[in-house]
Amino acid sequence: MTGVCDDSEGSGSGSEETLHLEGRQSRAPLSGCHVALIAAAALGCIALIALGAWLVYAFVLSKEEQPMLPGGCLCLFDVDRTLTGQQDLVSPHCPRNLLMPGVTDTAYGGGKLTLSDIGQSIADTFCVTRSCYIGIVTAGDASGPNSPERQQLLKNLQSSGGKLPSLEWSGPSAAGEARRACTPGDATSTLLTGCLDGTKQEAVKGIVAWLRTTQHVDVPHANVWLFDDKESNVTPFKATGFNAREVSCATRDQQHHTGLCGAAKAEIVDEPGVAVCSKPVSLLPDAHAPI
Repeated sequence: MTGVCDDSEGSGSGSEETLHLEGRQSRAPLSGCHVALIAAAALGCIALIALGAWLVYAFVLSKEEQPMLPGGCLCLFDVDRTLTGQQDLVSPHCPRNLLMPGVTDTAYGGGKLTLSDIGQSIADTFCVTRSCYIGIVTAGDASGPNSPERQQLLKNLQSSGGKLPSLEWSGPSAAGEARRACTPGDATSTLLTGCLDGTKQEAVKGIVAWLRTTQHVDVPHANVWLFDDKESNVTPFKATGFNAREVSCATRDQQHHTGLCGAAKAEIVDEPGVAVCSKPVSLLPDAHAPI
């Protein structure tokens, strides 16, 4: 069979010509056809190497730079007197609240954990119907790490149908009472503890950034809500672009200037802006009198 580079016009042998120069054996120079084949093979190898490098780069890039998901929403709740009510206080003063026997709540002097209406379940609120991310921003420590209170709060949030991306508690008091002014850098989850009153808006900035980095979702500021029973935690949200609403407006603890029964489902609304209890009504002025 005739080869690709058959030198029919070459030397008499038609293939390689052996020369004897000074006692050493040498081969005849390659023909132009052979040189072209070698060059083509070399270029093919270079092209394959370049293609392989590009595929590796594209794979790494796809892992590191996942596209941001537009939209989304975020609901954040305070704990004490928002997800909870005053300890041990149920009917007739807080008929929708639920006492949790055997679970201690150390806030405001301590007692048995008593869940508010919203602390029992956020189901049927816009936070669930709109598939919002959910979380907690509290000044306290929710009775400390690995506490039954923390476990109960997480259980209720998860079972309600909200999107809780992490079960890790973060913030200054994640490992125990150490509250201070929060900064965006304190957020390594959507569960923040130990944020001094008046600094929760900084924690919320950090949560939005954390969601962007870890969950690849870009939540607009206009789609973020904080629900808290203290006006001092709500008013600082003005001019941030976030929404914040004071809750437990119908029942107030006059001694601590907080909510009493905690948040009601009717107060969890996706109305824009910053809203405080304009005319709080205390249904139990002597909240600390013997019952």
